[in-house]
Order: sequence, then structure tokens, then C-alpha cells
Amino acid sequence: MAIANESHQEEKNMNEHHGAGRYWLIWGVLLVLTVVTVVTGRMHLPSFGLLLAIVIATVKGTLVTLYFMHLAEHQGVNRLIFAVSIVFVVLALIIPMADLGTRFRGANPPGSQYSDLQPPDIGTGAQRGRFGGGVQPPELKDTPPAPSH
Repeated sequence: MAIANESHQEEKNMNEHHGAGRYWLIWGVLLVLTVVTVVTGRMHLPSFGLLLAIVIATVKGTLVTLYFMHLAEHQGVNRLIFAVSIVFVVLALIIPMADLGTRFRGANPPGSQYSDLQPPDIGTGAQRGRFGGGVQPPELKDTPPAPSH
């Protein structure tokens, strides 16, 4: 019996079983990509680190959906839905990045890679307390010196 959105040809194709070799190969590729993700995650790659992580995650997700979820064996509407969802994910990533990259300088948060403003000092410097950050306490000339014991 076929599922509602499958044809009789797809039902016939689903009954054909593939060997376990394909799954072991895809599993090995996923392991290699995981190792690459971990190794590159520990490196300092400011210019393309985020892009590399997104590409690796997309390839891994695509392999899982195509082979472990058997989407590669389906035809028609299932492939169309998968392709459209990939397009929307790419748009959801590109549009905010383009917006952030084209903002005027003052709108970017201080300390981000798109801003040349410095993040505010929140008390992590060497001087702390009421007059931290290099500001000297006001000198009071009319008060007598404190008695020393």
C-alpha cells in the first residue's frame, strides 16, 4: 500500500532494499565532517569560520535527509519541498547578514566585527571601585586632615 503522496512506481522502488554499504559510507562522511567541525571550531578563523560551520552543517543535514530519511529515493513533491526549504534557510541566513553588514557605523553593537567602537568597560580593568577607570577622586581643600592614631 502506498502512502498518499506516492505513486505506484515509488512504492515499487521503496520495496527494493539497498545494501548497508551506502549507509556506512554516509556515516563515515558524517564522522569526517564532525571532526572537521571540531578541529576548525578550535581554530581562530575570523574571516570565514562562521561560513565554514554553516556549510558543513548544511552538508551534514542534507546527507541525513537524503540517505537516512530516504529522500533520495522519492520523486516529485517531496524533492520540491526539500529544495524550497533549503532556499528559505539560505535566505534566512543571508538577509540578516546583509542587513548587519550594510548598517551605518553607529547602529552596530560595540565590539562586533562590523563596528570600530570599543565595548564599554564594565569594571574588568585593574582599577575598581568608586573612582575606577582612571578618574581621580576630587580633592577637598577645606576639610582638615584626618587624625592618625
